[in-house]
Amino acid sequence: MSGGISRLDREILKKLEVYRILRVNVTPDLLTSSIPLEREIILSALDRLVDSGYVDETYRLTQYGRRLIRVGLIGGVFDILHPGHIATLEAAKARVDLLSVVVARDRTVFLNKRRMPLNNEGFRLKMVSSLKPVDVAILGSVEDFMEPVRLIKPDVIFLGYDQSLPKQVSKELDMNGVSIEKLEIEVPGIKSSMLLRKVLDLLGY
Repeated sequence: MSGGISRLDREILKKLEVYRILRVNVTPDLLTSSIPLEREIILSALDRLVDSGYVDETYRLTQYGRRLIRVGLIGGVFDILHPGHIATLEAAKARVDLLSVVVARDRTVFLNKRRMPLNNEGFRLKMVSSLKPVDVAILGSVEDFMEPVRLIKPDVIFLGYDQSLPKQVSKELDMNGVSIEKLEIEVPGIKSSMLLRKVLDLLGY
């Protein structure tokens, strides 16, 4: 992860980047309400980041500020959360300052798996957003896989042990300086497909 700045400075940069990804207009009040420190301390640090050229007057990271944090992206369906998901997310988070998650849309799941997910996209997004390793989660795009990638602008994309990317997508990521890291983490005996089969069996399907 990136170094050279204080823990508070990094936390402010992360918060500002999360708000940008969520398309939220940032105000000092919003920022101070999201960090459990005295308001004056946070505002002083924010002013310092602006004066240093790391944050602009609209409270967005400049290109220099963005270089101070490493942003990772990982995607998935996350229909039935299990220890394998948690282990993978924790491993990804350990490698970056800010971990973003793209949750597959219901229609994307249907197109790829020929079935609808048990939990709808809104519920799945809420579950993933509540997990400790996750800094920000958004829904993916049915039409354009790269749309959320362009929004988040990650430094690295993590793939689970059973995930892969089309060659053309990998080529585009490489051209934009985005690295790809495979996380070979698998909890024995636990897979989403196995858990789903058990649930369907219990329901008599």
